[in-house]
Amino acid sequence: MNVFLDADGRPLDSSVYMPAYIRRYPFLLARLRPDSDELSLCFDPTANAVGDFEEGQALFDGDQPTEATKAILQFCEQFEAAGQRTAAFVDELTKADLLMDGEVAIQPEGFQQPFVYRGFRMVDEEKIRNLRGDELRKMNQSGILPLIYAHLFSLTEMRSVFGRQMQQGKAPAAAPQPAPANA
Repeated sequence: MNVFLDADGRPLDSSVYMPAYIRRYPFLLARLRPDSDELSLCFDPTANAVGDFEEGQALFDGDQPTEATKAILQFCEQFEAAGQRTAAFVDELTKADLLMDGEVAIQPEGFQQPFVYRGFRMVDEEKIRNLRGDELRKMNQSGILPLIYAHLFSLTEMRSVFGRQMQQGKAPAAAPQPAPANA
């Protein structure tokens, strides 16, 4: 359940950043042949956002793409390039053995048991603290170190997302409570 979008997929708060993954929808670049690096601009036909409508922007002018289509293609290309940079970043973290299985426990007031989130990987802060100076310098010069800290700072947002879930009645089901020992 998304705490940032309404049932129609519109933002609940226009001041909240929407990731490019969402903004590019219903468009995406896809490899049509597995043996080729060539990508094609595609769209989700079930999104009901692309079609023969009275309103909206035309995608083609005759057989040529319009400026709107060119802008969509450019945005999707930028998104693809960012995805490749992210994959390279994760590869570097994996090679440096800096990732660990993540777990976050949130103990809201009035609940006996915390809500526990698992199933993701995160940077191990202890391993960062124990890196040698030359390793840290290399990561800093390559631009990886600031990205690591941005990742670590972003983990604190899990609590605010959980708070939104609680406010909107979308929190995960509470874990079963153990029976009191004197029952």
